[in-house]
Amino acid sequence: MERAGHIDYFDYSALFYQTRRPTGEYLFDYNGNELFHVDLDSKSVVWTLPGLSEHESFDPQGALQDINVARYNLDIGIKRSNSTAATNIPPLVNLYSSKPVVLGEPNILICFVKNIFPPVMNTTWIKNGEKIEEGFTETSYLPAQDHSFRKLHYLAFIPNEHDIYTCEIEHWGLERPTRRVWQHDVPTPTSEAYQNVICALGLAVGIIGIIAGVMLIIKGMKQSAAQGRSQR
Repeated sequence: MERAGHIDYFDYSALFYQTRRPTGEYLFDYNGNELFHVDLDSKSVVWTLPGLSEHESFDPQGALQDINVARYNLDIGIKRSNSTAATNIPPLVNLYSSKPVVLGEPNILICFVKNIFPPVMNTTWIKNGEKIEEGFTETSYLPAQDHSFRKLHYLAFIPNEHDIYTCEIEHWGLERPTRRVWQHDVPTPTSEAYQNVICALGLAVGIIGIIAGVMLIIKGMKQSAAQGRSQR
């Protein structure tokens, strides 16, 4: 938030617990960027920013206690609502490269998914119709101000003009998987017929210009001749 020429930065912890996997999540956020999260299976801290663990520390037991409280509250909420399921919201998906594409130079594809609720989703990377098994990473479910979530998936790749990459998202809010496709934009070659039409139009415009010029010259000559006769 920007006020009076300075920027305020916010840090906070966020957690959720649910009956489906991932059963829960605990992360610490600073100004919209994840600093670390707690792996609930290994009960350990996973630092997102390189080198941060050398200067900071966090006891995962506090996060695990908060998750247990969330689990208890969820059980109560389910009973009070007669097990009414939450509304599934269809996520929005964008696919783009992290920097301008140069053929043959390493790059990263980013599949950005937002408006996720509940935070249960399957993501598949596909190259030329075949599922990719390695070479990709992803963030945790990052909380948004509207209580939905967002998530980023990264795929390292070397672009060429023939490969086609697809990010496929499955979510309860979608009737069918959503796919976003990336491929290198190759300028469409101009057809010979189209070139002939352009040349013909250019020639026609040129001829019309010549005719118009000649007519103006003739008209000017006639006007000069008429003025000469009138002065005699």
